[in-house]
Amino acid sequence: MDDLQLLDWQTRALAAAGKRQDWERIQQLDSDIAASLVSMHGREISDQKREAMRTLQQVHSYVHQMVRHKRDELSKEMLQQRNQREGALSYAVFMDQEEGQVVNE
Repeated sequence: MDDLQLLDWQTRALAAAGKRQDWERIQQLDSDIAASLVSMHGREISDQKREAMRTLQQVHSYVHQMVRHKRDELSKEMLQQRNQREGALSYAVFMDQEEGQVVNE
């Protein structure tokens, strides 16, 4: 597979992984893309290849924006659940204390 085909394949694979929210695949593709770009260093870049790299960069940016958004959503949900759990625990402790006072009176 030549560089142009590889860039095209990586772009499509990254877009598909982003659409499926396949975080492990995105991470693997990130590593593969980095290795490919390093291996291309010093070689002549045709206009077609430059355009393919630009397209890959745009897709990469978009997918990582989605990943950051999803991470922020999950962080917010986890904080909300922790707050709800702490509230429920506080309520349960309060109720236990109230029941203990009623029994002792």
